[in-house]
Amino acid sequence: MAHFFKTLVVGFFSILMVSCGNFLSDEELQERFQKAVEAKNWKASKDLLDEYLERKPEDIEAYFSRARIATNVTPLDAKGIIADLNTYIDKAPENSVAIMFRFQAYLQAGEFEKALTDIETIIQKHGKNPFLLSWKGNAAFLAKKFDVAAKVYEQRTKMPGTYEDIRNNYYYMIFSKHFGNNKEGAIWDTAFLDNRGFEQDSILMRKLMKNQIKLEEVANFKLPKLSVEELENVIKNECHEFDLFPDKDYRRAEIMNEIAREPRTEDLEALLPKKEEVYILNLAANGYKELPKTLLKFKNVQILNLSANQFTDIEKTIENLSQLPNLRILILNSCGIKKLPENIQLLDQLLILSLYRNGFAKLPESIGELRNLKMLDVGNNRKLTTLPKSIQNLQCLQILKISQIKLTHLPAEVALCSQLVILEANRSHIETLPENIGDLINLKNFSLHNNKIEKLPQSTGKLEAIKYFNLSSNRLKGLPKSFKNLDNLGRISLDGNRFEIFPKELESLQSVFSIIVHNTPIKSIPYTIANKPSLERLIINPKYISQKNIDSLKAINPELYVIPQR
Repeated sequence: MAHFFKTLVVGFFSILMVSCGNFLSDEELQERFQKAVEAKNWKASKDLLDEYLERKPEDIEAYFSRARIATNVTPLDAKGIIADLNTYIDKAPENSVAIMFRFQAYLQAGEFEKALTDIETIIQKHGKNPFLLSWKGNAAFLAKKFDVAAKVYEQRTKMPGTYEDIRNNYYYMIFSKHFGNNKEGAIWDTAFLDNRGFEQDSILMRKLMKNQIKLEEVANFKLPKLSVEELENVIKNECHEFDLFPDKDYRRAEIMNEIAREPRTEDLEALLPKKEEVYILNLAANGYKELPKTLLKFKNVQILNLSANQFTDIEKTIENLSQLPNLRILILNSCGIKKLPENIQLLDQLLILSLYRNGFAKLPESIGELRNLKMLDVGNNRKLTTLPKSIQNLQCLQILKISQIKLTHLPAEVALCSQLVILEANRSHIETLPENIGDLINLKNFSLHNNKIEKLPQSTGKLEAIKYFNLSSNRLKGLPKSFKNLDNLGRISLDGNRFEIFPKELESLQSVFSIIVHNTPIKSIPYTIANKPSLERLIINPKYISQKNIDSLKAINPELYVIPQR
């Protein structure tokens, strides 16, 4: 809700209410309520809601409104707020703002494990961002789940933030290890404060070594006082509210399919009479060498497809495009762009930029100024051999497509784009992944098909959100031990690698339903894999796997679909 009192207006004044022994008309009651809200007389506002809910207990929205108002009433009735929010959330479980309010109420009431469950629910729905991770760490710390807290604080320190905020989370990571019986780890992290850009702290080191830190002294978190609008912003990762995944299918962005289906416009002049109503234009393959001046009259256009036009002056083209104030999605595929100019930064309101199949050999550092970008596609630019360091500034980026380029190694800066959900880097000559790849804590779809990777970093096991991992056609002989920690992984493709023994790490995966290992010299599938209740499909190579092995797997799990494929 934009403002909590707006909810009360609908249906709230359609009945007569009693106040101070007098019946009030609708207009009188509304006037009193509005005056109470404007005067921030929260007790009077709550009293009105109490009476209203006695008369109309089926109005679910009013429970949320009363909970909001009650947060301003002294003394705080945390249990009453929780009860109202429980009633509301039971009917509106998708309202993350209400869950966030309940999370705070649980903390106030000392119900820390319930608070932890709520913040985990929000993160599951909206992804991890600095604000949510800090408060998940705090909730886990208060619940004395110190191993969870230490892990979450560590994730937070690898995301953007002020010096003080990151330093504070680093300290609580140390405290979590200390109270979680990992005192050696706490001392070790303290010794390397300067390596993380912080000042050495000899006092903290001495207290840790002498066991002088008291839990009650450091467990003193102050809840932020945030409005509904502010909570909505932090839940949305402080990025533009546009959602690339409305249907929660993390394999693609449906909006790109919608753009592809948009009919092509050849006669732009014919649309001028209704130019104010035009929000999307498909001007692909119109033979443009420069932008038509008519286009700049379409001030409301948000989505523009200019693919397969060969612009002679791309710098001027971008300068002209910057005159479209509402432009948010720009498609410049197959435009023969040999050099992307620095003035790409003029398009700093873009949410999606697609530059697929052009001819540039590098991206300008100014690409990092497009800080609102949620999707960047530079795939099939076969001369592109590196990515600029500034790519780490794209902190709202959810989709990065860098397939069919010549990277050799995936840059560490990519792993600093902490909001990435999809990373596609197929056929890109990649030999190594960075050690910090595990910092992509929101990554759900990671596709590395047909590269030259021989070994995965141990930090791969920190990709705890990942659901689909395509490692087919690489040079892997084994998986890191940490791979077994990928409890959300559903589909794994390992075909076309050099495994000779079935990776035992796959036997520990909790959610895997599809395993592809055909075209690998694996000679036997362990029978324990068939006992996994989640596993539905197993694609193997009958050249190496015997029919006896296959029959045994099916005997253990008749529902398992074993597919022989050479």
